[in-house]
Amino acid sequence: MTRYIGRQLVSLIVLLFFVSVAAFVLVRLLPGDAATAYLNSINAPLTEEAIAEVEKELGLDAPLPVQYGKWLMQVLEGDLGFSYQTRRPVTEELAADLRYTGILALTALGWVLALSLILGVLSARHAGGAVDMVIRAFTFLGSAMPKFWLGFLAVSLFALRWKLLPVQGATTWKHLVLPSLTLACSYIATYTKLLRNSILEVQSSPFVRHARARGLSKGYVMVRHVIPNALTPVFTTLGLHLGGILSGSVIVENVFAWPGLGRMCVDAVAARNYPMIQGYILLLSVIFVTANLLCDLICAAFNPKLRVGGRA
Repeated sequence: MTRYIGRQLVSLIVLLFFVSVAAFVLVRLLPGDAATAYLNSINAPLTEEAIAEVEKELGLDAPLPVQYGKWLMQVLEGDLGFSYQTRRPVTEELAADLRYTGILALTALGWVLALSLILGVLSARHAGGAVDMVIRAFTFLGSAMPKFWLGFLAVSLFALRWKLLPVQGATTWKHLVLPSLTLACSYIATYTKLLRNSILEVQSSPFVRHARARGLSKGYVMVRHVIPNALTPVFTTLGLHLGGILSGSVIVENVFAWPGLGRMCVDAVAARNYPMIQGYILLLSVIFVTANLLCDLICAAFNPKLRVGGRA
């Protein structure tokens, strides 16, 4: 297992290096430039001298390889630079917003795991029946609805018309219900369908038939044998979808005025705030690869075939 973890860590470090290069280059392909956006933010005149002075102050006058080298050395030291807008360290800005995005993403993940497990088991137990047809219709609609459309629909119904839940802010648990469900809806549909098909496949396995032949009840076999084995593909894809949940929060946070990384990123792109955009991409990449590593380790722990030679 130690060698397996070592191989995974090396591959993830290489991946993060290429992500850092892509993040640094792509943000500089945005139309406009950071110096002009900075001068506009402080209502300063856009003269050639002022632009040149700001570029020198921000280090934007150096060649791109030199800029990347300096930025990479700072990143390795734990310094992501400072925000052009607030002049505060990027790490502090990201940490403040990550708290809210983390709460939103974890709550959405809780909805996904709880509801998809319930709906998936119900759909599998009533395969081909009316309950199964209703749940499969829900999964089709849930996976087809765009998050921004679903978010505006939720605001219109639950906040404006029925006045059951607040529409913006992050001060109470009620503010979390609509954005977290909106973020989770498409993933609930995906994992419900995935778990249903996995349960039906596991139920046809010989070890399940042998368990039933030993006189074990259907419910016991389902809880102790079928569901644990059916969850393997769920854990396999969960790490991949965690990145989608975090990136999808950009839309949801802006629809519900949720103060997280998504809103911060939109503001940073509008202001050509290079350090904030680069820090945001790098942070999401670290979270994404870490989640994938954890999911790979969980799957490898349950399935030794994933480890070369079957040795820990």
